[in-house]
Amino acid sequence: MRELTIYRELANRIQARLNCIKKGDQENAVYWTGEHEKCIESLKDLLPSGSGIEGISIDLSNSTGEKIIIDSSFHAMNDSGYYDRWIDFSVTITPSLIHGISLKISGRFGKYQDIKEYLFDVFDDSLRETVKEYYCQNCEEVYYRKREELHSCPVCGNKLQ
Repeated sequence: MRELTIYRELANRIQARLNCIKKGDQENAVYWTGEHEKCIESLKDLLPSGSGIEGISIDLSNSTGEKIIIDSSFHAMNDSGYYDRWIDFSVTITPSLIHGISLKISGRFGKYQDIKEYLFDVFDDSLRETVKEYYCQNCEEVYYRKREELHSCPVCGNKLQ
């Protein structure tokens, strides 16, 4: 088991995936590209969802180890408490020498600028969270957990490392 920060592990897996793609069909590059993509999806599932945030995807065509782009939507409510409209937005994460990471939220927020601030706080907190990485040698699967401990593989019951 290793403890990792979500944004760092995402950046590492995205860059490792790109490195495998550059290798093409050499060695096990295709296999490892798929393995990194599975880990990226698993990490994506730990990012915020619900409370208006829906459909999180990581833009793998434009993300690198130095820049991660997350696309999503937020269901905005009007002053009367009714859902008003969907706001599509992107979160761009880049390295910062002072703060570790820098976030930029972009989208057409219009009169909902307060939602932009909310999204910044939610994603900043989530990306900085520490997760535990577990590996099952039997299934050759990686599992990430925020708080709960995993002692055995959910698939085969094997002890995890």
